[in-house]
Amino acid sequence: MNSLKIGSIVLSIWSSLNFFPSLYVVVSILFLDKHPPGLYAILNAGDIQSMSPKMLATVDSIGLFANLSVAALNALILIAIWKGLTNRIVWVYWALLTASIFALLAGVAADYAVNFAFPEVNMISALILAIGFIFSGIGLFKPSK
Repeated sequence: MNSLKIGSIVLSIWSSLNFFPSLYVVVSILFLDKHPPGLYAILNAGDIQSMSPKMLATVDSIGLFANLSVAALNALILIAIWKGLTNRIVWVYWALLTASIFALLAGVAADYAVNFAFPEVNMISALILAIGFIFSGIGLFKPSK
């Protein structure tokens, strides 16, 4: 298996690890009467119960928007990987790298907002991304023999 294929698989795993939990959060909010997980990272159950329904609706709305946006971005990333990157379209590599870095920074910023409740998630995410882009870059830019 060549480096580009390995990198594409690793990046697809990263994207899927973002896509499916986001969809789960959306389903949980819409159909299971749950609230976004970030709420539980900073508040206990008693604090959440004491919030007004309007405040909870606002938090749920923001959670829906954020998680649907993450799901949409990662669906687009998966399509770009398998339709562009694997076909050796160089600009797709740079577009994916840029979008993925912004997504990673958004995760770090969100974690910062809850006093770094989940730093290991961001570290693992960054490691998976780095491995994916290193392998993809080697496969894409290393001269063939």
